Amino acid sequence: MGRYRRWQARKRADLQKKNTRSATRRLVRRAQKEKRHATHVNHQISKEIVSVAQRTGRGIAVEDLGGIRDRVRLRRDQRGTLSSWHFHQLGQHLAYKARKAGVPFLEVDAAYTSQRCPRCGHTGRANRPDRDHFCCRRCGLAGPADVVAGVNVRDRARSAWVFVTAPASSP
Repeated sequence: MGRYRRWQARKRADLQKKNTRSATRRLVRRAQKEKRHATHVNHQISKEIVSVAQRTGRGIAVEDLGGIRDRVRLRRDQRGTLSSWHFHQLGQHLAYKARKAGVPFLEVDAAYTSQRCPRCGHTGRANRPDRDHFCCRRCGLAGPADVVAGVNVRDRARSAWVFVTAPASSP
């Protein structure tokens, strides 16, 4: 996917440099083609995730990434990648395909999932010495930061699921 996006960006830059009416029309067509490609890839990814969840009898929990573009500051070379990332569309595809397949689907709050220790609950910036590693300053739990964040998302989804499926209490 990254190679395809870089190739498309190079082609787009060449057409923008020409600055003719023909190039502008081609840019519009190329943008539509890129959008269709991203939609196709998101359909493939969501279909695979839902089929695995259905086959294993599990649910799907994802972080709610609404407003991520406003919260995150990136280097200049990363801005184009983040801006062209169709994560909201992927979440929509996951939601409707999970509902259609009867698979439980939850979006949980993403706050501090990569800084919180799943073992002792200690939350702090110091738990992330760098981007890829997690090391709890209180209990010593260590591991890849993405795996720890995934465990925290799972735990939040489990606790939220209890509230979602709890029977209504009668007065």
